[in-house]
Amino acid sequence: MARIVFGWEFGASLGHVYPLLRVADVLKNRGHEVIFVCRDVERSFDVVKARGYALIQAPFWKNPPLRHLRSIPTPSYADVLARQGFAYRNTVRSMMSAWDDILSLLEPDLIIADHSPGLNLAVRGTIPVINIGNGFTLPPSEMESFPQIITKGKSLVSEQRLLDMFNDLHRERGRPLMSKLPEIFDTEGQFVCTLPQLDPYKEQRRRLLCGPLEECLDQAPLPEKEHIFLYMANEAEDSEVALQAVKDTNCSATVYIRGASAERRKKFASDAVKMLDKPVSFSEMLPKATLVLHSGGGGTATSCLMTGRPQITFPRQSEANLSAKLLVKQGLGRPVPPSIKKEELTEIISRTLGDRDLKDRCQQVAAKISQGDWGRALEKVTRRAEELLSS
Repeated sequence: MARIVFGWEFGASLGHVYPLLRVADVLKNRGHEVIFVCRDVERSFDVVKARGYALIQAPFWKNPPLRHLRSIPTPSYADVLARQGFAYRNTVRSMMSAWDDILSLLEPDLIIADHSPGLNLAVRGTIPVINIGNGFTLPPSEMESFPQIITKGKSLVSEQRLLDMFNDLHRERGRPLMSKLPEIFDTEGQFVCTLPQLDPYKEQRRRLLCGPLEECLDQAPLPEKEHIFLYMANEAEDSEVALQAVKDTNCSATVYIRGASAERRKKFASDAVKMLDKPVSFSEMLPKATLVLHSGGGGTATSCLMTGRPQITFPRQSEANLSAKLLVKQGLGRPVPPSIKKEELTEIISRTLGDRDLKDRCQQVAAKISQGDWGRALEKVTRRAEELLSS
């Protein structure tokens, strides 16, 4: 039996934990010990502990002291790193040391990580690492540099400065040096668990995508009667206006607001709107829907693509914004701008429900996806894990 640490360092939602859990469940059933080290233990607690796994707080990166941090453009992934604190030597050094101490106590045989560049830096050349992620969180390690794919503008920091600093720390710690910044993801396993339609590095990527770790759904014909599915977290800044707008469309709808109180569910429930008190399987729900509203998470977007469902997204983070741009470019969805009014959102919903061309495009893409071999991601990741453990 081996001990495997599952690490999650960056990202704001459980969309980074659920894929790790799917891999962990398979490896646990094969007799391995599983420990989760997560960025947000409060949010992860219920889903991780329900499976009986140990849960430990990951080193927590505080935002650097920059004014108007959230409004600062991040043209490339290097800028994402800089905005998280990777441009500060003492910060990186202390976080790497914190990872060292955690892993020294845990003594894992293997690490499986999602969106954990600091963890990758810390263990470079020591413990084998498998990186999993979507197109955004796992850029190609073979690139010479990170392209400006997120937005346009001046970079926060030069890649060479970051590379020089990381290599200086590697020398100090006796670790292998890097020849280019994207090598931060050059580990013993790299599995990009997404579809081509959601890969922002599609033009630069040489490795084959392995498909989503989520359940691969079948294309489903659109039902004759319009039906909306709204899926969001209770704390999402857009949840209130989304609830109001869906109710005002007078269209039948199913709504799951994760973490919503019974009082809030009762407020918006009606003959037309069914408010759920627990999550529903996408394989059950999406075939019944003609339109899906969600926060823009990769897992939900993938399920909508596979079933052929138009999407209205509320992208409020870099990752979700990038996915929203890709969906718009392919004519498969519509993003909602921040601080939208209820009346404006109601109009967007109504217009999308009536867009026959949009629905046809979504069905055509789903048909194309159904012809690919996208259902073996879990098998590929766990097989590589067993190979590394037995070597």
